[in-house]
Amino acid sequence: MNNFLKMAVFGLVVIGVYTLLAVVYVPSIPTESHEEDSAARPPASEDELVLLGEKVFGGKGACALCHNPTGGRAPLLDDIAVRAAERIKDRRYKGGAANAEEYIYESMVRPSAFVVAGYGVAGTNDTASPMPDVSSGAIGLGDVEIKAVTAFLQKRAGVPVTVIAPGKEAASK
Repeated sequence: MNNFLKMAVFGLVVIGVYTLLAVVYVPSIPTESHEEDSAARPPASEDELVLLGEKVFGGKGACALCHNPTGGRAPLLDDIAVRAAERIKDRRYKGGAANAEEYIYESMVRPSAFVVAGYGVAGTNDTASPMPDVSSGAIGLGDVEIKAVTAFLQKRAGVPVTVIAPGKEAASK
């Protein structure tokens, strides 16, 4: 029994020391909520919208985890705004977009509307996308965030940004 008490006390001391070290020396990681930022004060300019889109793309949206040059898990999006027109005309396209802005937005909320050859779910002949709907589930982007990512991808492709900043819409009314 004496050995048991010694081991129990030793275990509690070790746990206490590690807890103390964690509290004192491990810095807290602040969380960012772009939805809250955009809801409090929506982006009022194209530059603000693009900047928010870049933050969401690399952060909360987790886009860069798969859409990157080293991953190979998803196609690169550098020229998505340019390729949108040809994808809309592709016979495999099952969406309803009429232009690049609508196509990019739709690709985030209905990823299986068009699946780039070689990137579909195995066994589906590239008709189902492994990408989740970013507006729900674990990612849960809001409308402003999805529009911001759309604007960011247009800017990144070097085409004119056609997304109107939500703050600019409200100001013009």
